[in-house]
Amino acid sequence: MKETKKTGPEEKKSLNEEKPSELSQETADRTPPAMRAPEKDEYTLEVIKDWYGKVDPFTLSNKDPKYEYRFLKDEFKNLSMKTGNMLFQKGGWQLVNRAHLKKLGIADEYIAPDGLYRVGDTVLARIPKELYAEKREYKQKQADAPMNMIKRTMKKGDNASEISSGIHESMKGLQTAKDLGMKS
Repeated sequence: MKETKKTGPEEKKSLNEEKPSELSQETADRTPPAMRAPEKDEYTLEVIKDWYGKVDPFTLSNKDPKYEYRFLKDEFKNLSMKTGNMLFQKGGWQLVNRAHLKKLGIADEYIAPDGLYRVGDTVLARIPKELYAEKREYKQKQADAPMNMIKRTMKKGDNASEISSGIHESMKGLQTAKDLGMKS
């Protein structure tokens, strides 16, 4: 007589009991770290409790006093223009490298694989203070030029009739009180 395997309810029960434990172990091994709860020493994120939304992610606490810092939009065209050597055409900025970031106190975990510090779609750049002051002065002169011309014209008057002939007396342009015969 041949021996037949017993496949009664007792056998099935014991097989079912073993499978869940095996499956749960396999599933635990395959669960990505982001989905499973971190162990106590595994959670290393330095959390800032920003109750009122006042923390600025662009704040640098340990700036080098020899440099001005700025976050530049991380787009090829923008970066090529801003990191170019044409100081008065938006250039002069240098992307901050890993060594300088370490001096600023930025931890390795916040530095991108390419060695740059990125916040959102921006990247940190720097420029020496002397160049920055020269650049600001130039930009301020450019911004003030139209208003300075108006102020000068208001002070001295615009003698348009001297420049071109045939202009009616009432169309002389800007005139000072003296030109209009008024006492000041």
